[in-house]
Amino acid sequence: MPDTPTPNPDSVPKTPTPAGGSQWQMLVALYRRLPVQRGIVILVLAAAVGLQYRLVNVPIADLSQTTKFSPATIKAADQVVSFRNPETDPGSFAFAYEQTADSQKQRMLVDAYFDNAVLADETVRQLAALHVHAPSEPAAISYLTSMSQNGTCDTGVRVETARTTPKDNFVQFAQSELAPSDRHRLLELKLTGLDSEVTLSSQGTFGATGMSACQVTLRVGQWQEITGGFVPITIKVAAGSSYRLRWEAADVQPTGWNTGGPALPLLVFGRARRQSFHSDEVAVVPADASSKAAARDGLVAQSERKDSPLTVDSLLIGTDHLQLNASGKGRVRENGKLIATANLIETINKYPLMAALFGAANLGLLNWAKRRFFPPSPPGPAAVVAFPRQQPTEDKGESTTPAAS
Repeated sequence: MPDTPTPNPDSVPKTPTPAGGSQWQMLVALYRRLPVQRGIVILVLAAAVGLQYRLVNVPIADLSQTTKFSPATIKAADQVVSFRNPETDPGSFAFAYEQTADSQKQRMLVDAYFDNAVLADETVRQLAALHVHAPSEPAAISYLTSMSQNGTCDTGVRVETARTTPKDNFVQFAQSELAPSDRHRLLELKLTGLDSEVTLSSQGTFGATGMSACQVTLRVGQWQEITGGFVPITIKVAAGSSYRLRWEAADVQPTGWNTGGPALPLLVFGRARRQSFHSDEVAVVPADASSKAAARDGLVAQSERKDSPLTVDSLLIGTDHLQLNASGKGRVRENGKLIATANLIETINKYPLMAALFGAANLGLLNWAKRRFFPPSPPGPAAVVAFPRQQPTEDKGESTTPAAS
């Protein structure tokens, strides 16, 4: 019989082992390690705690979901309001107080006080043309308006700003003191990262002597000049320096004015002279806070996206408070805590089936964690119970003596 050839082992095709199988086996072997299981348990528990915390504290996504900014009140001498990156027009922030000649609103005179400022070069030249030689160095400046009897006079204010840094800028409005009566309104401003150019002009009727009913007292340091108005005065204020505006009603009432009054829309914003402007953040914080970032107490609304700022719909000035309305997509913190809309866990607990499923999921998660950290002791070897040995039974009638042979 011919010999059967022995097949070459190298020539026999081998079934390829799938790579995925070996990787899966490695993952299974890795998971079976107790430290790995405990690490996974910690991560899952942390995620579950975070999720349930969010269910309890769902932050609002729109300012319309809270009444904190409809309106928000800023108390005089106690609080300030700060706007981060405000804009009235693309890339600029400007506001004004103005009254047209045919306006039916209360006529107002405005005084302005600057801690450290300088007269604009154009203003210095205009005054020099009138033989008034004003200082051009930085100093404390005040612009005071008064009115003669039997005349009318009112003051207009226009504020333009320019950025001084590519970083965030802030505009802060406050009232460092209470107005003495409803005849007056006060506003203090401090701009960080923005230079201000403030233009004031007073105008009114002429009396029988041909003199203006307006009288303006301009002070720069120790220098002082009294003019008849009609010459616009432009003052430049460096970023970080404060200045104040003080309104006073021109009318004199025989019975006097009330000690308090409603908040008035004295300022308009931007070239369109709107009541509104945009801001990335609106913060109402204590006046004695060293900075907004360091203040834990206060109300802060922040827009969700840079391209979708909040809208300050109005800013009103009262005798003892400021008042604003804000809207837009954003989140609100009060005293460092996010304002939430609803407690979803409380809602779940109102429905027995959902509450049972939610409780069972939590219980199962805790049991799984307990088994990973406190595994049950392995069962020991089974105890062998010996059966008693059976003794031979002796028959009563049978002799155990061997028989004789």
